Amino acid sequence: MKKFIVLSIVLLMIAGFAITLSASTGVWVGIDIKPGSCPNSINLKSKGVVPVAVLTTGDFDAASVDPSTVALEGVLAVKWAMEDIDGDGDLDLVLHFSTQALVAAGALDASSTEAELTGEFDGGQPFYGMNSVNIVKA
Repeated sequence: MKKFIVLSIVLLMIAGFAITLSASTGVWVGIDIKPGSCPNSINLKSKGVVPVAVLTTGDFDAASVDPSTVALEGVLAVKWAMEDIDGDGDLDLVLHFSTQALVAAGALDASSTEAELTGEFDGGQPFYGMNSVNIVKA
């Protein structure tokens, strides 16, 4: 598993500068937006959902993810299930995100080329994944 570090820097101007620096570590996981399709086309006018799979690998079990914490570009999943989405015999976590919620939140727009998935494992450790998207010009 690849690990990552997130650094947050906050500058506050009150009688000078106060700098807050914080760091957290997480795990990079493999994801597949719109599993089985290439490119990962999304129609922003759709009233449906965008499926995203968190893929189980030899080093990572997708069952260790807390689905209630998973967000695509900041929007929480509306439903999820464990299924073998990639045909490798391992169960993957497949989450579904409302297309209209993604649009309303400004998470996806006509210029989007990739989307970020974030969440936590059952123990609270953060994870992160990214995949390309192809916005359908309607």
